[in-house]
Amino acid sequence: MTRQDEMILDKAVRAIRAEMPDAAQITASEGRLAERLGINAAGDLAMDGASIENCDDVQHLLSSYRAGTLSPARHQLIEAHLRDCGNCLRQLHGDGALVDWSTPKAAPVLAWRPRKLGWGFGGALAAGIALAACSFFAYRAYWQVPPGVRAQIESIDGTAYRISGNGDRLLAAGDELTEGQQIRTSGGAHAVLRLTDGSTVEMNERSVLGVGARGRSMTVSLDDGAVIVQAAKRTSGHLYVKTPDCRVAVTGTVFSVNSGIKGSRVAVLQGSVHVEHLGIDSVVAAGGQLETNDNLTPTSVKQQIAWSHDLDNYLPLLAQFSAIRDRLQQIPSSPLRYSSDLLARVPANTLLYVSIPNFGDFLSQANSIFNDQLKQSPALQQWWGKGDGRKTAELDALIDKLHQISQYLGSEIVVAGVKQDTNPGFAVIADVTRPGLDVFVKQQFPASAANVPLTIFDEASLKSAKTSGDGPQGGYALIREHEAVFSNSIDTLKQIDAQLNAGDSGFATGDFGQQIEAAYSRGAGVILAADLHSMIGSKAALLHVNHLDGSVDTATGIDGVEYLIAEHREVNGQPQNHLNLQFSGTRQRVASWLGAPAPMGSLGFVSPNAAVAVSVLSKDPKEIADDLIAMTSEDDKDKGKGLSDVEAQMKVNFRNDIAANLGGDFLLSLDGPVLPTPSWKAVVEVHDAQKMEQTLESATAFLRSMVAQDKDKDKDFKGLQIDSSDVDSQRYYAIRNLGTQSIVAEYTFSDGYMIVAPTRALLIAALHTHATGDSLAHSDSFKALLPKDDHDNYSAIAYQNLSPVLGPLLSQFSGEQADAIRKLAADAKPTAVCAWGRDNRIEAESDSSLLGFDFLTLGALLHGGNNSGAASVKE
Repeated sequence: MTRQDEMILDKAVRAIRAEMPDAAQITASEGRLAERLGINAAGDLAMDGASIENCDDVQHLLSSYRAGTLSPARHQLIEAHLRDCGNCLRQLHGDGALVDWSTPKAAPVLAWRPRKLGWGFGGALAAGIALAACSFFAYRAYWQVPPGVRAQIESIDGTAYRISGNGDRLLAAGDELTEGQQIRTSGGAHAVLRLTDGSTVEMNERSVLGVGARGRSMTVSLDDGAVIVQAAKRTSGHLYVKTPDCRVAVTGTVFSVNSGIKGSRVAVLQGSVHVEHLGIDSVVAAGGQLETNDNLTPTSVKQQIAWSHDLDNYLPLLAQFSAIRDRLQQIPSSPLRYSSDLLARVPANTLLYVSIPNFGDFLSQANSIFNDQLKQSPALQQWWGKGDGRKTAELDALIDKLHQISQYLGSEIVVAGVKQDTNPGFAVIADVTRPGLDVFVKQQFPASAANVPLTIFDEASLKSAKTSGDGPQGGYALIREHEAVFSNSIDTLKQIDAQLNAGDSGFATGDFGQQIEAAYSRGAGVILAADLHSMIGSKAALLHVNHLDGSVDTATGIDGVEYLIAEHREVNGQPQNHLNLQFSGTRQRVASWLGAPAPMGSLGFVSPNAAVAVSVLSKDPKEIADDLIAMTSEDDKDKGKGLSDVEAQMKVNFRNDIAANLGGDFLLSLDGPVLPTPSWKAVVEVHDAQKMEQTLESATAFLRSMVAQDKDKDKDFKGLQIDSSDVDSQRYYAIRNLGTQSIVAEYTFSDGYMIVAPTRALLIAALHTHATGDSLAHSDSFKALLPKDDHDNYSAIAYQNLSPVLGPLLSQFSGEQADAIRKLAADAKPTAVCAWGRDNRIEAESDSSLLGFDFLTLGALLHGGNNSGAASVKE
């Protein structure tokens, strides 16, 4: 409004105030009022005496109104006025001291006179006090944290804790959460909170959050985990959900927020939300979602809210095929293949299916890898035929020749292992894309040679060929018009030939074949698929080879393993590795120990400079204890009784005092200098720190009593003793060897975890890392190593960055060992392998190349170290 507008408005107001109604207008107004009230203005009111023209006249009559001496007409008139005039109503009730707001008053104009400090010190002080009072009022009203409850626990399924400066406390339904307190749900637990603004927050397992208030707004600070929020509608302020890397602003909305290792994901079910990330405010509508990290790929909103509960102890073949997969990653990749005409034509009883791109040297390298694993794995040797050295040598010679003919073959080579009456059959199958292969092969392997390494057949000559046992020894090749087949068995060659002539075998439409077909649909680089149940799960085969009764497999859950599907591909030069261990039903016993994906709070105690960190989430440790007890009893009943006897003497119950007190989050890391003492660190989730400490005290007391009774005891070991001390309100415990008085390890408890390390300095460092949030879990370089997929969290993560660690080792070695370490340090790159467990499968994934090492160099180092002895190590 301009100065001229203000002058016009002021002039109009003065004119209205100055204008007085004439007698006719007043009479007309009295008539309208009397008509509305149902009284006779000309008669009733006139007889009562003086007229009522303003509030002063009304207030003059209030005493008579209280006494009830007014005429009915005048009483009704006063009553009507009091309904509309708050000032007169206050006068009626004796509150005449209140400010009269009935008539607006112009504020006095304060003129500033520089020459006359009329306010003086008192005026300035009064103005300052007024300003401070206004500021204090605004702070109290809008910014200061008001005291009181922020949220109440409506329900808890499982175990949840209140985390505060005074320690942790178990929560129950009905408990309240105030400013500065946090709630943490344990593994397998869920909780529902109702905020003081009416919003509800549903927490998933292993989630940590706190609730705060500022003025008319509330903030849910989600450190880890997942929540589903139903935000109450409000007329002012907002509900905020804050994660380490974004802030969600809402009102009257239903949405979910996941705060995981790689970042945050916001999915909206109803309404819309504002997400602030990296200074950008994005609006996400219903059905949409936003990820704060490019490594997080979009998933359905339904999947984001479908929380499920659910490691394997590395089943015999799992480690071997995993190693094969990792080593195959070193072979240069070719364009991805999204289908295969060979998949449908391999025999229906195929147990091993390996698809590799057609590179000339790929077969030679793959065979070398297979041989290495064959030497290490008894399970592979059982399937391959007890590790027959002659058969392996023949295969080596065959592969050496095969890579020379790769230019005649198609883009894919399939290695198929098929089930036969005696030993499994093995064949290499490829499409022929150009003529002349038969001539070329015959030139390379002439029949007139004294020692024929490869016998070549066409379809006609194969029909009359004798079996492998009666014919010439070596490799065999069948050159067809459109396919080439190589094997070490004529019987296998005939089986493959018959199937190729028959066409579709039905293998691709079977359960095992469909697993492989799905791998092709994702883009095939290298696929290794094994029907493990048929290969090693057969009772007859295990009885024949190992003389077992099969109870070991039932006890460990290995009998439920079905398929292993390992995939490796490169996309835009970046490797993608995926492994799926499929079970025929729900995982049981040892195979079920890997828990479902969830936040890993243990990673919060590991610094970004860690060399190694392995974090695992298990299923409920009580269930693992039940499995172990059952396995021990089934294997040997005396062992089960012996465990009960030990528990009685220790006064500690393995299941109820130890396992039941564990949360299922375990971590082991190398986080600090390697020399002179490795800076290892163990972090274990614990429900009740006091109970765990009592259990450890009982265990060490029992150990001391056992040592005292041992006549042949070591004089340097007289048992263990736990000493405690407080530093800055944190209690530390030291495990002391009473024989040497040396400290074996130290530990402490914090935020639901037990941290163990060789020195107190490492414990303090771990607590500082956790308190500041500057941890490996929040490191951008660590997150960049995680696979690009739709997982917010994992069940297990194995991380290594050994390159900085290898340098100090050089001072301890000389000669070839030092050279090997230097090469390892130069080639090593950080890597991460992530795994997750579902009801009927275990999956693992990594976007890292192998483990960042030249394993040939590592093998030379280990081999050289074994042979050269201590002479190569500096004294």
